[in-house]
Amino acid sequence: MFSSPLRRAITRGMKPDGDLADELRKLGDYSIRSKKDAKAICEALSALPTERSSGKSLFSSPLYALTSLFQDVDGCDVPAFEVLSREGLPQLIRVFDERFRTGNEDDADNLLFVLKILAMYGSREGAEKVVEAARRPLDPEAYMWHVILALVSGGHPQRDYVFRALADPLPSGFLAVAFLDSANGAAIDGGLQEHPFDSQAGWNRLQSWLEDSDPDHASYAHSATAALPFISNPARDQLLALAMEHSDTGVQMEAAWAAGKLGREGGMKVLARFCLDVSHSDVAQRYLAELNREDLVPAEAKAPAFRAKAEFARWLAHPNELGRPPDELEIVDHRQLAWPPERQLQPFWLIRYRLRDRTGLEEDDVDCGLVGSTTWCFFSYKMHQRPPEDAYAIHCYWEMEHADLIDENEVTDASEYAGLLGQWQGAPIESPTITRVAELSPKLQTAGRFVALASARQDGQDGWVVLDGPRSTWYLKSEQPDETHESVVLRIHVGRQLLGFQDPPDRKKHLVTDRPYRSPQDYIAAYEKLLSEASESAAERQKELLGSWSLLARHFDGYVDALVEVDGDNKSDTVIRVYGRFLELAATADRSIRDEAYGSHSVLGENFDKYVDALVSRERFADVVESIETFAPHWDHNLGYGRLGSAAFKAGNRKIAEPFLLKVREGRESYHRSEEMSMLAEIWHERGDVEKARELLADCLRKLVLAIKESKYNSDRKMFAEEFRHHRLTYLRLFPQGEKELAELGIPTEPL
Repeated sequence: MFSSPLRRAITRGMKPDGDLADELRKLGDYSIRSKKDAKAICEALSALPTERSSGKSLFSSPLYALTSLFQDVDGCDVPAFEVLSREGLPQLIRVFDERFRTGNEDDADNLLFVLKILAMYGSREGAEKVVEAARRPLDPEAYMWHVILALVSGGHPQRDYVFRALADPLPSGFLAVAFLDSANGAAIDGGLQEHPFDSQAGWNRLQSWLEDSDPDHASYAHSATAALPFISNPARDQLLALAMEHSDTGVQMEAAWAAGKLGREGGMKVLARFCLDVSHSDVAQRYLAELNREDLVPAEAKAPAFRAKAEFARWLAHPNELGRPPDELEIVDHRQLAWPPERQLQPFWLIRYRLRDRTGLEEDDVDCGLVGSTTWCFFSYKMHQRPPEDAYAIHCYWEMEHADLIDENEVTDASEYAGLLGQWQGAPIESPTITRVAELSPKLQTAGRFVALASARQDGQDGWVVLDGPRSTWYLKSEQPDETHESVVLRIHVGRQLLGFQDPPDRKKHLVTDRPYRSPQDYIAAYEKLLSEASESAAERQKELLGSWSLLARHFDGYVDALVEVDGDNKSDTVIRVYGRFLELAATADRSIRDEAYGSHSVLGENFDKYVDALVSRERFADVVESIETFAPHWDHNLGYGRLGSAAFKAGNRKIAEPFLLKVREGRESYHRSEEMSMLAEIWHERGDVEKARELLADCLRKLVLAIKESKYNSDRKMFAEEFRHHRLTYLRLFPQGEKELAELGIPTEPL
């Protein structure tokens, strides 16, 4: 009998040695419509153990894999929906009840995801589980609560039941904010008779959020303010006064909207004033539109140039971009362009922003973005250091590429395109190597279909030649901003051709060469201010300062260098002293963020190797061992094993190093690429396991030769070649007849 891809995947995944999550992932975008598919999901759920599978992350757990299929049903009218509602939901509730009863915190993500599906399907039994979990509460700080309760808002059949059940007592933590947002949404839509926060307990909670001075909690105050039009007096007016005086501009605007919602002209006037602030104009105009008072928007705020700046400010403030409005905006260019492929004239603006540094450690964040066919900013392209025509060209190329009108590829075999070099008729170039090629769609109506980029030298200077028939052009590297990737040059050239820019620009005059001076004393003061803050702050701020990708981690080297310059101390001693301070901060940090403070990408993790090198240089080998013992419980992964094994090896402690290095070999599929394999081979060689060491290195070299051969990209090949050379040098150092032995094994001297 015919079996669908879904049922076959479930059958394979449910076998004792199967991986259900992986099997279902391979299906890609699979829509569930039939009763048989739905039945297969229900049967798999019925066979699912209620206990948590140890070691399974959320996305790889069988429960998550099966539960996620409830989202893939192709509408409420297909046969599968009825089967999953009738037979699948009870199975989800059964598994939820058993796991919820055990109270295993590690299973919270799985259970919250089940609650999301139960909320989606709208049954009374599912809503009861949402209430039950909220009352315990189940992980009340999890963002998933916002998703769950947002589903219950609007026209959800169980909304009134859930709202009444959670109104008294109100939930705690972020769960309470998620509940508030859900209730606000329902109230604004006009379908809520009584707001669940319109009580003494609710007023107290709203007041606490409005009085919270922590900038990271401004969104809580924002949510509290949105509830005020639906709260009874006298509490409403008292809370509205607090919101109007809040330090966060977004909360002040929300308060103005709330006042306007209540028919108060004062609130409308405040919004009208905000319309003239480019950083907040977009929101203010939207609020006035919601209140049917667009007539209050000032004419200046409707001008095209102002609207362009307001649009760019809105885009920059999104959490995925800068996360806050810029401090300055300036239009650097405005023109009408015949943008491809339609080539209808439309207005474009290039706008430079500045986000001032608030830490004293970094330069102001300055760059330039585009408003026109789309709103976008390439933060890494340094557009503010480019001529306007080049900036337009880069954006144009990018949009055409995303419209599948340009197909760009890295060249894996330069000889395949070597014939294109004959297109260059300018001054002689040296060592040209074609690295990229772009194929242009006929829809773009360009003179040539293929355009290639080659790195080269001309008159002793590095640069690139773009091979484009009679339009071929030489681009000097020194005329581009620092760290410009070669692909950007190809984008500039093709984009300029598409937009019809013919006059060569003066690129050097746009480059920024001066950097603001900051004395080492000022740098030290700024860094130590943050160190003190890390010691005294609440857990959330400690996590931000001590955890992954932190500002203190980025400027660790600069702080050490400044101290050395001012104090004149030995650099190794300074590294040890500074790192020691971070060890003290991590040891005394709030227990809830301890793992973050010791994490692989924390200040401690990112600078661990420097600390070990400094200890070794001062022959403090016992301190290296102590640091390994400190980090081992937190670094139970391949990156950690490699770091710890390398540290022990550098300290001369082969006994501690070997088990960690073995874990890298056994746990990392591409172990042959790691330097740690050379260390492991050296350990084996030293204790007499010569053949074992020889075979390990030969194995790594063979695998790297194969990786280079199979790689599609030159950049990867170069990286593999460096790794090959490292292992080869180790082999030659350990084995006197290494050159001959490698030749006999067919392993080349140079892999590229």
